[in-house]
Amino acid sequence: MITVHVQAPYASFRKSYARSFAESYPFAPPATVYGMLLSLVGERSRARHAGVRLAFAYARQPAVATTLRKLSRYKYGVASKQEKLGNAPDFVETLCGVDFLCWIDSAGEAAPAQRSAAATRLEERIQQAVLSPETITRSGIVCLGLSDDAVDAVTLVSQPEGQWRWLVPDEAGEVELPTWVDHVGSLHTRWRRFRFDAEPREVSGSPPPERFVQIDDPRPGPGS
Repeated sequence: MITVHVQAPYASFRKSYARSFAESYPFAPPATVYGMLLSLVGERSRARHAGVRLAFAYARQPAVATTLRKLSRYKYGVASKQEKLGNAPDFVETLCGVDFLCWIDSAGEAAPAQRSAAATRLEERIQQAVLSPETITRSGIVCLGLSDDAVDAVTLVSQPEGQWRWLVPDEAGEVELPTWVDHVGSLHTRWRRFRFDAEPREVSGSPPPERFVQIDDPRPGPGS
């Protein structure tokens, strides 16, 4: 298990059912953080590290700003509609001061026999990407949320400490976040409910198992 500290000045995580007003989830969805970690290590296949477990603790609840910006409504095609109706100004919610710890546990990833012989676990690839970034090949910069929401820093933390507020999986929690997103439709999108600690707590050592959420590919057969 490893821990990384993620910092971004702003990010937008548009809610799955948001329409004309682009509401944002109040925290970085686990599915989005997983995608950012794949981008960090230069991995293009979302299913490559399915089964990894993530846990989150925030320095604070991100503030929400509402901005007016150009919004693409047909990002996945329909060229005729995109030309006339696709790009239009609209209100978008943006989280400010995104600052959290993320624990990555690769113990539950697919068995090596199910991966290519050269594949390594996500934990190891993240360590390499942070310590030797010149060895990683990726397209573009590392972002969290939209493609222009660049991450300030992803740093390894050998011994987490200080006051943090946990984002904990809880079926009775007040926050619902996607853990896997179906980018073609919604059939295979999965959500989990979370609760956010009202008060910060001292963090030391590894989180207990109940604070982790597993990132699983729900699609039948081998994913890509």
